[in-house]
Amino acid sequence: MNKLYKIIILCLVVCMLVGICVACENTKYGPIGTTEDKDKEAVNNGGLIVRQGKYVYYVNGMDSTSNITKPEDNYFGKASVKGSIMKSEIGEDGTIKSTDVVVPKMIYTTATNGGIYVYGEWIYYLSPSTKTDNQSNVLVDQLVAARTKIDGTKTQEIATFSATDTKYVFTQNALVYYEGTELKKVGYSADSVDKKASTLSGEVSSVLFTEKSSVVFFVKATENDARQNNNVFAVVNGEVKEVVTDATYEGSDSDLSKQYVFTLLSYDVKENVLYYTKAGSNSAASAATYGYEFGEDFSFNPEGEKKFATSSLSTFVSLGFDKGLLDMSATSLKLYKPIAENAYVNDTETYATLAATGAKIVSVDDTYMYYVLSNVLYRIKYADKKAIPDKISDDTINTSWLNISVLDGYMYYIDNTYSYLFRMDLDSYNPVNNGENDSKISGEIVSGTRRAAVSKDEDGEITIKYVSDDANEEGVRYYQLPKFMTESDVKLYASALYDADEEEE
Repeated sequence: MNKLYKIIILCLVVCMLVGICVACENTKYGPIGTTEDKDKEAVNNGGLIVRQGKYVYYVNGMDSTSNITKPEDNYFGKASVKGSIMKSEIGEDGTIKSTDVVVPKMIYTTATNGGIYVYGEWIYYLSPSTKTDNQSNVLVDQLVAARTKIDGTKTQEIATFSATDTKYVFTQNALVYYEGTELKKVGYSADSVDKKASTLSGEVSSVLFTEKSSVVFFVKATENDARQNNNVFAVVNGEVKEVVTDATYEGSDSDLSKQYVFTLLSYDVKENVLYYTKAGSNSAASAATYGYEFGEDFSFNPEGEKKFATSSLSTFVSLGFDKGLLDMSATSLKLYKPIAENAYVNDTETYATLAATGAKIVSVDDTYMYYVLSNVLYRIKYADKKAIPDKISDDTINTSWLNISVLDGYMYYIDNTYSYLFRMDLDSYNPVNNGENDSKISGEIVSGTRRAAVSKDEDGEITIKYVSDDANEEGVRYYQLPKFMTESDVKLYASALYDADEEEE
């Protein structure tokens, strides 16, 4: 009887614990629209916004983990709309139509090149943990990698990261991430997720997660104690490929100058080109900057390397494997053209001059470079050394979080005033008389607005009353206010519009 009693008690405890876990966070949600475009290819994976067919999925804004003071602050369906993933239908003319919250969780990461991904019928993202320590502090410095169906009806956890700056990429079939000195992956299929992570490679000395690409490059020291070089590898479709090995450079066994130490710089996914510096292991060797254009199998042949600078460049934009690298380390832009392997002098050309260093590049085409400097958007004819930058907007743009995205002619960015996702139609900028006329463009909040009557009392308290689109009572101030904004933020937004009107009166 005592044994049976213990079994009954144990079963009750287990049931209670399961009940508590389910009660903690219910991920049953939706449906939000349909999954009709699940077979369409996703565009701009890894950015602030991803398009799949006629739908776009995007991060509504940048919120702070300090706002999560108790677990339910980030429970699925209870989290603030600031930082949630939205789903909108987008018209052929670029207009945003119906909008809903599809992932009601805070999206967060401090990793470089972080973003959201869409594959098939799943959205992939990172969100702060809702677990607590033994003092009931929410462990927001841990991130949960998860996926939610594009109609919001199902969510699955994939992995937990111990730090918010963990580097990662979601691929078609696996989450790949770098933790400690190990490169790991968690596989998944259309229906299920692997129960635990596997190690792709250990003793990794450095790793390059590449923007808008699922390819990951990494470097490891040689396993031969008689050598001093390191070697380069790539993770392609979840599998590790050797790129540069001890045997790649002929004669390296007896020549230290050919035992190269690689430093990975950047990867151009459009041209499939990896940029890096390498230096011989002998003390007299200095690092030079190179690029290599891969084929589909990511094999490497030293004869295909292209040298761009006799020194190590680190702040540059590729203008094309054949054209060269645009160095942005100084205010005066400089193009480094390809040079011979035995060249000791760089082949450079001076381009335009910016007001300061530290520009955040938005996009570069054959003529113009769009960039953000001191939170303001500019455009310049970068190849013209006499060119004067055009300040094309007065809006303030955040560059401290996820990378700015350009999709179908629109620039998507986090507004620096309210920290929500806005967009600008870059194609609408059309300066007249060399910019002498006021032709600046403005952004609009992506998640949409609704009409409201706004008033302010003697104490400065703002009152907002949402009305129909055709409301037009005399003497009432009407504004288009964001639909998916927190109550405190929308009051600040409305107050700014109200005050601006008063100043003009």
